[in-house]
Amino acid sequence: MLDLIRSSESISRVELAQQSSLTEVTISKIVKELLSEGIIIQAGQGRSTGGKRPILLKLNTGVLYAVGVAFGIPTIVIVLCGLSGTLIERVDIPGMGAEPPPKVIARVADAVRQLLEDRGIQPESIMGIGVASSGRRRGPLGWGADPLVARKWERFNTAAELEARCGIPAIIENDANCVALGTFWSGGTDATRDFMTVYMAQGIGAGIVIGGAIFRGSSDNAGEIGHIVVEPDGLECWCGSRGCLETVGTPRGIVGQVLADPELAELFGDGGAPDQAAVYRRVVAGLDDGLPQAEELIARSVHSVATALLGLNNVLDLDRIQLTGPGFATMGQRYVAELRTLLRHASFTRGVHDVSVELGGTGQDVAALGAASVVLHGSLTPHHRSARI
Repeated sequence: MLDLIRSSESISRVELAQQSSLTEVTISKIVKELLSEGIIIQAGQGRSTGGKRPILLKLNTGVLYAVGVAFGIPTIVIVLCGLSGTLIERVDIPGMGAEPPPKVIARVADAVRQLLEDRGIQPESIMGIGVASSGRRRGPLGWGADPLVARKWERFNTAAELEARCGIPAIIENDANCVALGTFWSGGTDATRDFMTVYMAQGIGAGIVIGGAIFRGSSDNAGEIGHIVVEPDGLECWCGSRGCLETVGTPRGIVGQVLADPELAELFGDGGAPDQAAVYRRVVAGLDDGLPQAEELIARSVHSVATALLGLNNVLDLDRIQLTGPGFATMGQRYVAELRTLLRHASFTRGVHDVSVELGGTGQDVAALGAASVVLHGSLTPHHRSARI
């Protein structure tokens, strides 16, 4: 019921009965209960089809909330969302840096409590805190490529510590999965659609939604497209393989190529300790300056990412692919155009059905918003837990 209401801007009891195959008596009973709990509200009247105009229903975004947290080295983003997954407020605090986990979590908890106090929201009105993180699940590399960060955080129970400090249930989820669930929840996506959200920050991953549920694989590690090998003789990847997409197609991969080549390092580096973000900005700026080396690096990234996604779409037969995250902020449309071209000319299902390719949110808050949606998704639509094939 809530899934149908969520995916519609507003809906009548008759439409709920038609789409759910439940009787109108059962629908009325459930609606009455949801109205009394304040989870849904009446939203005016619909168009008459010959009789009395139907009363429309929608989610009540002002009674229950979710908090989302996205951890980053320079910045931690915290968001407050209503039941629809839409942003109410965002707070940025200093990132993880090199601090020990307990100190970072204490800072996050203080910021969450202050956010709720400023908005006049009681902790019991928060359904939960979702935390977006990168890296391998159920293993020692759960915080991504930075070994210093991984060593500090790999054995630290982030969700339990945050829950203890805030007095609010907390859950940790892969950042790409967070973004995919955010797209599903707040985008009004129908549960019958199968789609993939590709999230690129410094690395790249995919959240794959099948039948309204994240496809997780046997160990919750499905969607790690950054470790598809695209150049077998390429640079070594932090995962232990060589030539992974992450070493070629991502901002971190582009910086790695620059630093591994003395000529590129001299052209785009600063001669001192490399600031990876600054090196990447210089490469992007080199496009405007007409530098062929910059064009070669970016073109290689675009083609590698699009080719990997073409192959994955041929395996999964999706009908929608969304590119999101800060890694697509400067040239996202170029990646979109390349992928659309490849799908049009080389997709196995070309001529059978179209595949929608679009650019989603590219701000730093997209993972945090997704993390809040993980809470909403798990609490309000528990029938969409996970998809295992």
